[in-house]
Amino acid sequence: MAIGVATTREQIHEAACRLFRERGFHATSVRDIAEAVGIQGGSLYTHIKGKDDLLWEIVDAAADRFFAALEPIVSSKTNVMGRLKKAIIAHVSVVAGDLNAAAVYTVEWRHLSDERKSAITARRDAYEKLFRSLVSEAIHERHLTPTDAAGATLFILSSLNFLFTWYKPEGRMSSHDIGVMLSDFIFDGLKRRTV
Repeated sequence: MAIGVATTREQIHEAACRLFRERGFHATSVRDIAEAVGIQGGSLYTHIKGKDDLLWEIVDAAADRFFAALEPIVSSKTNVMGRLKKAIIAHVSVVAGDLNAAAVYTVEWRHLSDERKSAITARRDAYEKLFRSLVSEAIHERHLTPTDAAGATLFILSSLNFLFTWYKPEGRMSSHDIGVMLSDFIFDGLKRRTV
């Protein structure tokens, strides 16, 4: 196989991400995915167990990317506002790096089985807790307005997660530029003000 050529499994994941984003999980059939890849519907099962497993793999892999980006930032010893800015930029980078997978992770995850939905909810909660640790530290050090750290964290992550609805990779701003811009907007809104 030539370098840079996606395997059939990678092509399946890519097609499923795109179709789940465009049509929704339930409106996408296994046949739709197979046609998008250029193989017979039955042949798809030599590469995947089923559509539910495919959704799980996409969502779980997206969660892995978010954790891989955030954990080194949280554990670093730099000042908290620098870490929080890097965390925002890293989150934006993960979303922008695969807009289709980010959309599936943000919206379509709710179609997972109850057991898998519980597992991904626990992972999302753990990620939010990591992010909240930075926000709490910034509030404690009086860089941000004293507020509920959980609410502030939800505000930040909510403002970042739906980037997939408007970000254009071919646009005038890189994902890094977008991350810097959004962090500036967020900090200007949350910065501590003297009376």
